[in-house]
Amino acid sequence: MTIWDRSQGRRRVISRVAQPPREPFAVEDLASGDEHTLVLIGELDVAAAEDLEAAIIPCANAAALTLDLSHLSFMDSTGLTVILLADALCKARGIVFAVVPGPRQVQRTFEIAGLLEQLPFETEPTR
Repeated sequence: MTIWDRSQGRRRVISRVAQPPREPFAVEDLASGDEHTLVLIGELDVAAAEDLEAAIIPCANAAALTLDLSHLSFMDSTGLTVILLADALCKARGIVFAVVPGPRQVQRTFEIAGLLEQLPFETEPTR
């Protein structure tokens, strides 16, 4: 990120702040019969939301779907929205839905949104 000084009608660089490298997002499907556990790894943000949606769609006829957030390093409101859509899809299709909590910074997103009590959180991580 570059910080610019635009005072006195000219631009000059004040400082450059290095951005940490983005941790890639991945989804691992641990299927057991008609039950799917999607282990989410890395950063679940706007850039990764489509990948998660694409992983959820094949589970639309499963008996159970669990989203394991324990390996996420970050999640923004876009990720939260996809998880809420997965919950709604499962309710509409009669699929048992569960969420394994993520690290503190991930759970904070649910807390801020007032959704800690609205989603079916489990206590045991998948692996």
